[in-house]
Amino acid sequence: MKLVRLMALGLILGMAVLAVACSGDAATPTSPATSTSAAPAATAAPTAATAVPPTATRPPAATRPPVATAAPTATAAPTATPVPPTAKILTFSNDSPHVTVIDAETNLVIKTADMPEFLKWTWNDDNNYFDGQNVWLGLKYPEADDAVVIALNVDTLEISSRLPVGKEAANLYIGKATKSGILHIGKQKSGEVVTIDTNSAKVLETWDTVPVNEGVVCDADIGIGADGVERFYYPTQNGDTVVSINAETGETITVTDTPEGSKPLMHTNAPDGRMWVQEVNSNTNAVFDPVTLELIARIAAASKPVVATFSPDGKLAYIGHSGDPVVQVIDTEAIKEVTRVTVGSTPTKLAVHPNGDYIYAIASKEARVYVIATDSWKVTGTIALANNPGGMFLWED
Repeated sequence: MKLVRLMALGLILGMAVLAVACSGDAATPTSPATSTSAAPAATAAPTAATAVPPTATRPPAATRPPVATAAPTATAAPTATPVPPTAKILTFSNDSPHVTVIDAETNLVIKTADMPEFLKWTWNDDNNYFDGQNVWLGLKYPEADDAVVIALNVDTLEISSRLPVGKEAANLYIGKATKSGILHIGKQKSGEVVTIDTNSAKVLETWDTVPVNEGVVCDADIGIGADGVERFYYPTQNGDTVVSINAETGETITVTDTPEGSKPLMHTNAPDGRMWVQEVNSNTNAVFDPVTLELIARIAAASKPVVATFSPDGKLAYIGHSGDPVVQVIDTEAIKEVTRVTVGSTPTKLAVHPNGDYIYAIASKEARVYVIATDSWKVTGTIALANNPGGMFLWED
């Protein structure tokens, strides 16, 4: 009986094991010796779902604000290419042709002309007044000592105006005009100054009591000092003085002595107003303050300095001579000589190209013009003329 019970119990246990295996339950059967049941496994807390923001809905195009469009970038205006200045030169001769035109870019003669009712040129240089169309020049009729000022059209070579200025046995000198266009004519031996309104081409006055200290009115120019006053300046040659007078009234402002026997013959007022005087007998250049006429400096020249002109920027002075074939170059700030250039016979008239690269010097006994390059201070060429030149004028074309 006991055996039967054991067999029954084994049968029951085998069927239980088989049931568990068939159900797929992986639980471990409870040991019959353990009365305490295993605690149920803790259930893992559910993982919090990640919040996904709702997708923004794009409004219809009609309701959307306009997208700002970047302003177009302004196009810079094209930079104008500087046009290099060009120039032409006039030379004057007492022989036919009386006027020769030179193209300063090619150094070729391009035109000549004779002047009607012509007898003789007076002193005419690169400082003569140019009104933009006409250069104002001096003529003389030696037989009657009649002096005439003409305005010569540089394009047509025709005389625009012819103005008698009275008797003069020696020379006329013409410089720059005042800001209002009044031109002062120095009458050398007469010791007079004639004023001309270049706007109306009329003679205005003759000042016959200007101081000359027993000398003459030699050369003529207008300058403006630091005080803003326009003055007319002239040296007196044998008078051994330099003079400034009021350009409007003719009233004497200042008279300054030069060394006795120096013979201040010619002069030009520099771009800064200072008076540069060529003292022909002492072979010196003297520089005077434009307001006080006090001497600033005196510097040795070659033999018989007779003309001065300046670089476009005013930094250099160029001195021509009648006694030596020399163009002297002077630093205008330091008032010291830079160099001397030999150019041929009697370079008594000079001109400077507006680009500053070339100096032109007449050779009054060689019928030619010398060309000097300012980057080397050497003669780079000559321009042949039909006759000997006595004067010269250059203008920016």
